[in-house]
Amino acid sequence: MTLQHTQPVLVLDAVTLQIAHESGIEIGGGHEDIDDTQSLVGAANTSRSTGYVKYAAGGLTVSYQESYQNTLAPAATAATADIESEITGIAYTAGNVTVSYGEAAIQTKGAGTTAALPEIELESIQAAYVVGAMTVSVAMSETSNPHGVLGDKYEENTLAVSFAF
Repeated sequence: MTLQHTQPVLVLDAVTLQIAHESGIEIGGGHEDIDDTQSLVGAANTSRSTGYVKYAAGGLTVSYQESYQNTLAPAATAATADIESEITGIAYTAGNVTVSYGEAAIQTKGAGTTAALPEIELESIQAAYVVGAMTVSVAMSETSNPHGVLGDKYEENTLAVSFAF
């Protein structure tokens, strides 16, 4: 008697590319395809892509990134909602102090008879001070329309002290 046990098959193909120049410009991107159609639960084929550009000079760093996700449901013809995002950030470091600001917008598109969700918007400003092995950091963050709920808002303020030994 022979017992056979078949495992769900997950196939992942991914590639990334990064090009950096001595002028401080860096460009990169990546793409992955996930074939999870043999999975017993939540089977889907997913395709994700992202691209970014970053510039750094002295203590200043500025960046921009876009990403896209397309998921095909198990029925192989039923499309699920695509997700797109745009992310920007800027940071400045002078001595032991760093100040940064970032924002992102995430849009879940409509699919079939399902309408698009309201765009999720995230904003955050942070500051950190390093002295020896100690870092003191603060952040103020806000998310509008979290989980795609129109008019909802989430705010968070953080004060952290960390030590490296």
